[in-house]
Amino acid sequence: MNSLKVNDYFVHHNFKEKKFYHPIKKSFVGEEEVDILPFNKIFISSDNNEIYIVEEKDSLFTTEEIDEMDGKILAFIQFLPNKNPIKYNINLLLLCPLPSGEKTKEVQEILGYERSKYTCRKIFLDTSSQDFQQELSILPSFPLQVNLTLSERRISKLTTKVKEMVKQDLYHELLKEEEEIELEDILSLLEIKGDTINE
Repeated sequence: MNSLKVNDYFVHHNFKEKKFYHPIKKSFVGEEEVDILPFNKIFISSDNNEIYIVEEKDSLFTTEEIDEMDGKILAFIQFLPNKNPIKYNINLLLLCPLPSGEKTKEVQEILGYERSKYTCRKIFLDTSSQDFQQELSILPSFPLQVNLTLSERRISKLTTKVKEMVKQDLYHELLKEEEEIELEDILSLLEIKGDTINE
């Protein structure tokens, strides 16, 4: 099931699974903890300000099913104070096949729910896609992972330029390991346009 891939994806992005309980008073018995967001898979961000509810189905979700989920989320929102950021950051992630052939009109109607953000954002992932990882990449709010590295040639050019610009003593001081660097030594060797800083 693709929900396992989604679980791994959220865990990798520092989300954790969570259930939401609220104490409800019973007449003479006392209080009882009630699940106020009754979904099987709920992930919350590490800073506790955004949740993703994950639902998966082997066929296309129906409008009735989506409306029912919306109703559960709306009931949950009533328990949250206005200052709670989760109230405004609820995402319903719906995993299902999105056939492109015979049910195009039905698929378009269901995908129209993505525009409805009244109770929560709704995001559909196509489980029939050959590249489900590509489907996962459309999820919002995760920082892009970009590795920026300088090429060896650019590093060499930069090193040469620094050597030309500073005195030999200062250059060797800058090459020291981080814990060996003494700011006082660097300042004593640093000159700007012929003027010594420490005069």
